[in-house]
Amino acid sequence: MDQTLRGFFDTTITNWELIGLLILPLAIYGIKRGWQEEGFTAIGLGITVSALGQGFGKFLIILLNRVIGVFPLGVAIILRKPADQWPELGQDIIPQEGRWANLAVFVVMVLVCYRAGTLLGRRKGVYFLGRIAGSIFGAMNGVLILARVFYLLQPLEQTTEVTIPTITVLGLRADMLNGIVVGLTGFVIALFLLLAWFQRRRAKE
Repeated sequence: MDQTLRGFFDTTITNWELIGLLILPLAIYGIKRGWQEEGFTAIGLGITVSALGQGFGKFLIILLNRVIGVFPLGVAIILRKPADQWPELGQDIIPQEGRWANLAVFVVMVLVCYRAGTLLGRRKGVYFLGRIAGSIFGAMNGVLILARVFYLLQPLEQTTEVTIPTITVLGLRADMLNGIVVGLTGFVIALFLLLAWFQRRRAKE
């Protein structure tokens, strides 16, 4: 009986099922925020995961390294020691290609995008269809975030099995979502502009 019950709960989670489970909370959150807040957030996230956003992230890491590098330089000046006695001067504390550093910068940029969406968007006066559109934008935001996280961390390259019950999560290529990022960003902008035009036209009527 125990084996039968355990076998009943055994399951295999495919790539798309896993992605759906991960973006579901953001889709639900999008219902609460509405299409404007989620739409502005989606545009910001599209820029963040693009080459432009990634380049800006590396710039932030370089800037942080320079800020950190000021402290040993200041100590060297105060103690009047020559620069050759401080070999760490000029060295980067945070590696520019480090996955955890880039992930931390990405998380900060995602939070900024969500905050910007809240400031630029409007939650009042958004009705049922606007909430549904917010949910769609929220799901798109989830895809954009997962695309970057999967690329940085490669958390599920290999098939993973968890017991008990036995849940098998199929391996997920790190670049699986990257191919749709550009097209998805374009679709987000087009959809947002269409909704804005429709909202403006309805307000005039």
